[in-house]
Amino acid sequence: MKKILVLILSVATLVGCTLEEKVISASEPHTYYQTVPQCKTGLNGCYIPLKDLYRNADYFETCEVAADLIYHNTDSYYDAMCRYSQSEPRFGNTIWTQCYRGVMRCNAMYASIERSPLSEEEKAPLLAECEILRAFYYYILTINFGDVPYYWDEVTDANNDKIAQLPRMSAVDLRAQLMQNLEYWLIEKQALPYIKTYAPENEYRIGAMVGFVLAGKLALWNKDWDKVIEYYGYIEQVYGCADSEGGYTPDQSLLGYSLKDVMFRNRYTEESIFELPAYAKDYGLRVTHGLASRCTPSRSSTQVEGGDVGDGGDDVEMEDDTVDLSKKDDMYNGIRIPSLGAEARTTSPYRPTWYMYKTLMPYNSKDKRRSVYDANKWSSDDIVEVEGGGGWLAWCYVGWTQEENMETVPAHMIFFTDTKNKGEKTGQPYLGDKFWCPGMVYTQDSNNLKIFRFAHVVLDLAEANMRMGDWDKANGYLNATRKRAGLDPLTLFSEEEFMEELQKESARELFGEFTRRHNLVRWGIWYDQVVNHATYPTSSGTKESHCDIYTHVQPYPCREYYPIPDQQIVLSNYNLSNPEYEKYGL
Repeated sequence: MKKILVLILSVATLVGCTLEEKVISASEPHTYYQTVPQCKTGLNGCYIPLKDLYRNADYFETCEVAADLIYHNTDSYYDAMCRYSQSEPRFGNTIWTQCYRGVMRCNAMYASIERSPLSEEEKAPLLAECEILRAFYYYILTINFGDVPYYWDEVTDANNDKIAQLPRMSAVDLRAQLMQNLEYWLIEKQALPYIKTYAPENEYRIGAMVGFVLAGKLALWNKDWDKVIEYYGYIEQVYGCADSEGGYTPDQSLLGYSLKDVMFRNRYTEESIFELPAYAKDYGLRVTHGLASRCTPSRSSTQVEGGDVGDGGDDVEMEDDTVDLSKKDDMYNGIRIPSLGAEARTTSPYRPTWYMYKTLMPYNSKDKRRSVYDANKWSSDDIVEVEGGGGWLAWCYVGWTQEENMETVPAHMIFFTDTKNKGEKTGQPYLGDKFWCPGMVYTQDSNNLKIFRFAHVVLDLAEANMRMGDWDKANGYLNATRKRAGLDPLTLFSEEEFMEELQKESARELFGEFTRRHNLVRWGIWYDQVVNHATYPTSSGTKESHCDIYTHVQPYPCREYYPIPDQQIVLSNYNLSNPEYEKYGL
């Protein structure tokens, strides 16, 4: 194990190297990490499992599609339908592996920084960054598995077997320990400056604000409402928007941020607390992910080398569920969208559930988050852009039909529908251009992923203040996202009614931002929401049918969490187990 650890850390040290730097051979953690730049290269390696996890589009399925707002019925999308068990944990195995790889690297780096010859002042921000990253990995583990093993030691030959056989630790106790650790570095030591994550002086690294978000999320899961308000108070001081008179009130806290900035293509925006970057450059570096290809309407064409291939509808998809790249055309579900380009490779797309687009975000909603263009004013000669529209569902888009000549017909708004309901306003929409990547080549999505932004904090504060009985602040925070979206404010004084509205508002505001499934689990309503609301329209478009996830969840409520993989149970000498899955024979 020691040799493996040395190899991993040696690779991590190369992350920040340029071609001009010399790599010292035979270096080990206790001899290499002697300077701040060297320690930062080691910390760079601690980010890699986090990036690998989120860049895998299957994690989007875990967080968003395996819930009540988005669905996918293709058999091979196992995690979207919660088709997993102890022996076949699916993406749960990746989550477990990447997170504990991250924990191992963080523990090793923490020990390396502590024994380095750096001064205490130099060590403090490095140790704080390492602590935040470690908390991030354990946070992901607890929201996906519940109780999990916890260790903080550097892995050595002496303790390897002991660590491998650790049992589950109470998630409540684990989160409390992480909160205590974060408090020490962020509040008591103030080891990192209280500035926006993407302020130039922060060098695009995880900073104090990410640490406070994680501390607040941990406190939410522990129902420690006082702590939620305390931790998020530090974020408000940095991200909160002043009102017209220079004061700060909850309902005005988001008015300085544009809804357009929540689009994944808009990178490092003012509201963002943490984004995972992607980068693409012609004939150069490509660090990308594939989410946009799963969120864009199917690209199709009647024009290919050798002749026609069909009517341009969804029926031209290839057997591998991917559109053939030989179709050099910019037609997407029968609509020509030049900005999306002619070289994207799209898969059979995710779609919003009946509950999402019929109840939460209906066609005639005045919500600015619904679209970039106003589908209520849809016509052949009138393009009306929604001021600050966020493009969440693609009710309509500016472009041309495949029969129209772009040189003689001006661009106009076309309503997205299923092929069978073409031209009617009863069709099922696609996910909107919040997730689309203009000019995408193949599946190389160069958008940034939005993980945490200030709106997440605002909605969490709405819940925490309501739990503490402060209705004025609770309603204020709830109305902050509504005001920005152009909706009328609410005044509620019933816990049941408030939570119902908060859950709906969270669905609209945070749609597709890696939160929905875990929020439902934390609220204790995931099973009911999936069973009752994961539906889609039948071919007539007038009735609901259960999504395939229903088949795999309805008999097995235990699937709100992933099972610990069988392999890990064996490696633990059976100190780990999955009693809930065993109860159902999974």
